[in-house]
Amino acid sequence: MSRSAVRTVAAMVVRNERPYLANCLNHLIGNGIDYVIVDNESTDGTRELLRERHFARHLVDLHHASYKGHFDWDGLLRARESAAKAVDAEWVLYLSADEIMHSYVPGETLSAAIDRVGASGYDVIDFNEFVFLPVDAGYIPDRPGLPPLDLYYLFEPYRPRLMRARRKDLRVSHVAHGGHILSGEPFRLSPETFALRHYIFRDQDHAMRKYAERIFAPAELARGWHHNRYNVAGTRFVFPAASRLERLAAPESRTLSRANPRKTHYWEWD
Repeated sequence: MSRSAVRTVAAMVVRNERPYLANCLNHLIGNGIDYVIVDNESTDGTRELLRERHFARHLVDLHHASYKGHFDWDGLLRARESAAKAVDAEWVLYLSADEIMHSYVPGETLSAAIDRVGASGYDVIDFNEFVFLPVDAGYIPDRPGLPPLDLYYLFEPYRPRLMRARRKDLRVSHVAHGGHILSGEPFRLSPETFALRHYIFRDQDHAMRKYAERIFAPAELARGWHHNRYNVAGTRFVFPAASRLERLAAPESRTLSRANPRKTHYWEWD
């Protein structure tokens, strides 16, 4: 993959995301993007993966964040921003291990798409979140190419919502709005949005355990964060029928429908 004229570095925080991580990093590498990672005391082989030659040569830096015994999203957001500030890049991309990003232009790499938007004078890119569910088949770790899932819905309670790519020199922050909307100095938001594929669950068992086992920070719950994930019965996470979801013609297709945005996640629909 040839490098673009403008360097973009992805900033990530991870904790025990090994089943997702190789797919996410391989997609970044294939799109000409290196990464800086904050590891929140993973115990599942994440650090061993990052030491593999293929992944290590694209790792700009690796930071450590102590695990506090609960999901400290505010602290992790601050750690991610601090790591991003130290990288040598013109643009920073924020994402999680269970996410894959691209433009809607067939064949266009993510780095080329960011270059193109930046050359038009814009500072920030917003993303549309498409939640892919493993209804017909489970998520496959360590697989070349996009995960072979084709059932999804557009999660869009408001817009713009996910300002995940920005010029590095902007004096802005994600922290106040939980990693979604930027606050700070004025910026030029691109009218063109990109796609974010969110592989929120790997299979039905993972869906029923993921949030039931997570310990949320009381201070964050008091701020109204995580309200649609906290204290929800595991049975609510049973996947909906395929007929209630959109279906891609092929997993690699970029023809993602934005005609039926959902304001809530599927476990809140009924």
